[in-house]
Formats: sequence, C-alpha cells, structure tokens
Amino acid sequence: MLLCKNVIVNGRRTSMRLDRETWISLADICAREGLTLHEICSRIDVVKGKAGLSSSTRLFVLTYFRNLLKRYEEDKAREKASVADVDMVLESVRT
Repeated sequence: MLLCKNVIVNGRRTSMRLDRETWISLADICAREGLTLHEICSRIDVVKGKAGLSSSTRLFVLTYFRNLLKRYEEDKAREKASVADVDMVLESVRT
C-alpha cells in the first residue's frame, strides 16, 4: 500500500507516494545522516534529472543501503584477514 506524504523540496511543497517500508527506510537514513526528510528529498531532486521524485527516492534508498552493506562486508573481510594474518605470524613463531 502506498502512503502519500507532503514534503518541501527546494522550497516548494509537493507530495510523494511511497510504500511504508521506503518511508521507514528514508527516516532511518535521515537519522543516520543528521538530515531532515525535506533536506534529503531536496538533494535527490537536484540530481534526479527528468526522473520522477518518488522513483528517484526509491532508487536512492536502495542504493544507500546496498552501499552500506558493501562497506560492512568489506570491514568484515578486513577483520577476518587480520585474524588470519595474526594466526600466520603466530604459526611462524611457534617452536
């Protein structure tokens, strides 16, 4: 089910229809980044080109969390690598 909310985008009032989960995800991003809903939507509006604001916002949310997951996975891989490095060094010290 789509929910309609009013937002101020670059000084003008408009409405966006997004599903509940996208609204929740957008609120999570705002909290993480210290931005208001209006600020984030304004930034999306500036870069979206001819695409619609709602579809650009959905793409933004998806891309944001995919990038966050990628960084998380890279951090986990580095943690595993450092443990492996320690084990390898300890093996060379073992008598």
